[in-house]
Amino acid sequence: MAIEGPISELNLIDLFQILSFNQKSGILRIKSVNDQKANVFFEKGNVVYANVEGINLPLLLIKAGKITKEFYEEKILNRIPNDDLEFAREVVKMKIMSENELRKFLQLRIEDTIFKLFEWKDGYFKFEETSILLDNLIKFRIKTESLIMEGSRRIDEWSRLSSKIPNSSVVPKISDNPDKMDLLDLKPKEWEIFSMINGKNSIKDIAERYGDEFEIAKLIYGMITLGIVVVETSHIESDKNSFDVAKHYFDDGLYDKSILELKNYLKIDPKNIDAYRMIIYSFFATGQFEKVNDYASLVKKEQMDDPFIKKYNSFAYFKRGMLEKSIEELISLYDLLKTPEKQSKIEKLIDHLKESQKLFEEFLGGKFE
Repeated sequence: MAIEGPISELNLIDLFQILSFNQKSGILRIKSVNDQKANVFFEKGNVVYANVEGINLPLLLIKAGKITKEFYEEKILNRIPNDDLEFAREVVKMKIMSENELRKFLQLRIEDTIFKLFEWKDGYFKFEETSILLDNLIKFRIKTESLIMEGSRRIDEWSRLSSKIPNSSVVPKISDNPDKMDLLDLKPKEWEIFSMINGKNSIKDIAERYGDEFEIAKLIYGMITLGIVVVETSHIESDKNSFDVAKHYFDDGLYDKSILELKNYLKIDPKNIDAYRMIIYSFFATGQFEKVNDYASLVKKEQMDDPFIKKYNSFAYFKRGMLEKSIEELISLYDLLKTPEKQSKIEKLIDHLKESQKLFEEFLGGKFE
């Protein structure tokens, strides 16, 4: 039986309480008013996993400085399926992180995701009861009651922090009073966080590197109170439609942020082919293949032909299992290529896809054979 409705009528904290009390197992799908989507997996009332569309495990590790954008693109992007479990196994196999380190990293990110979901005031949710099948590497057992208690506490305390930190997009910087530095008494990790306070990184940027946005905001709030740090509105907020901001995020491998900026930018300049290339690549890198196809269609409507976009559009159709569409796009790409060598590669790829399609049709045979 499905439970669904607008968040404005049943907030997510109350909904989590209901699912916990009734020991429900299934998937809670949530969509915000700005089209952001999240999934929370429950087993017998406990949270076992959670994710937000467009923010996959590779992206989280890039933000945390565990891998580089270049490493992801060269070693993983086209080799490992767009699947967090497969990528998690590869991380352990390549000794990027131990299994215990990875699980600890993931659990902290899941908890942080839940706390942020609790702040959503508008949108729509739908809970579907089903058995949960997750590999033990990415499956957890997080008590929902604990999440609710901590989430409620954070919401209350955020109201106090908001007097000096209105949101996590504010950019802290060191004050001009050197005498105040004598008041600092920090732990090693807090010194690392302090080193990122440079007038460029927002609180959100720092949290993506060191985790737990709330705790970092509390630390910086204390520094503001002591007069060691001051805050100013993020330049990102004031330049929300800036192509340069989007490119900065893209170059750093922060594809989810790049997507948000490029969506706004393309409303102003819908004929910028470089912006389309970046957003399509970003969607592909975060496994949003349907979005790749959607934005490639917008490029066609603007009557712009681009080999780069056609290449990723075809691959996205292939990833979605839409072989005919993939072949159509490859044929269209063939006409744009200028060298016989590249055209030959396309011909071979088309032949392989057509042969695969034919073999599957022969294998199926008919309705009941």
